[in-house]
Amino acid sequence: MKKITTVILVAGKSSRFKNKTAKIFHELAGLPIIDHIFNKVKKVSDEVVFVCNEQNIKIMREKFKGCKFAIQKKQKGTADAVLSAKKFINKNNSVLILFGDTPLISFVTLKKLIKHYFKSNISGSMIAFIANNPFAYGRVLLKNNKVFSVEEEINATNDIKKINLCNSGVMITSFNHLFNTIKNVRDNNIKKEKYLPDIFKISFKNNKSFNYILCNENEMLGINSLNDFNVVDNIYQKYLKNKLIDSGVTIIDPDTVRVSYDTKIGKHTILEPNVTIKTGVKIDESVIIKSFSYIENSKIGKNCSVGPFARIRPKTILDSSVKIGNYVEIKNSKIGRKSSISHLSYIGDSQLGKNVNIGAGTITCNYD
Repeated sequence: MKKITTVILVAGKSSRFKNKTAKIFHELAGLPIIDHIFNKVKKVSDEVVFVCNEQNIKIMREKFKGCKFAIQKKQKGTADAVLSAKKFINKNNSVLILFGDTPLISFVTLKKLIKHYFKSNISGSMIAFIANNPFAYGRVLLKNNKVFSVEEEINATNDIKKINLCNSGVMITSFNHLFNTIKNVRDNNIKKEKYLPDIFKISFKNNKSFNYILCNENEMLGINSLNDFNVVDNIYQKYLKNKLIDSGVTIIDPDTVRVSYDTKIGKHTILEPNVTIKTGVKIDESVIIKSFSYIENSKIGKNCSVGPFARIRPKTILDSSVKIGNYVEIKNSKIGRKSSISHLSYIGDSQLGKNVNIGAGTITCNYD
């Protein structure tokens, strides 16, 4: 039986990510970056090992129960990081390696890589991509369509810099081949670090070369800075909104609308410009959400109208055909069918029956 251990490298210090929250815990469309990755790899893995640093290992242990955790005590390169995980990996398993800051990698691509590896009966498989601007990426050099080596930008000749086939850092190989090869990786470079991509050249020289699959460049975008995050966030938002549009949701001016990773919206619903939908929101069919409305952790029934300038706060349930007008805020309340709260009102911790009309300026709440 073919089993896989996935090793996820999260030992970086996020020094370029100028934020009090480490980048892997920063939320992308309402879900931490590291969770995006874990949710995909857990579907293909028999076990997951995180290589952490001393600052994040406590949080990681609390977040991911049932996983294994190694510490890379000093930043000595990616090969050293993988070596830190060796004692936690089942020796009979194949090892899938990826980074904790590439949340757009798809489940489909991971499955393709794994299938390609087991089917081809080769020492290892890696993911490569064609870059529009390959600057700063490691270039993949091929011989007889096998991976000969990966040359980093800093060491590349002018001819190699023209190559646009780039290394993603994602690979799969056997336990024995991985660690038999890593022990031959040297730190004879400017940073005195051991780079994991060096195993490709070592493998090729030993007639145990890697092959590769291709994926879209966007899937391999890493997040090192807040600017990188914005680029990835923009791509992911477009992906989520296009899925909704394809399912029958009308989004007017999509660039001004934000949704979350778990947003569920029925067909024939309309989102007007400047709508924000946070996590935990389910909107039924034939609803209109008008401009500048903000909705979080709530359920909205069929044929409702919300906004403009409405705020629907957590634990709100709107039954069918409810009208919520401008400058209305609702929190932790259930609004019955065909009820109307047209303007300038706050409804908190309340239950309203059907056909209720709330007049302007009304406050209904019961905190206790």
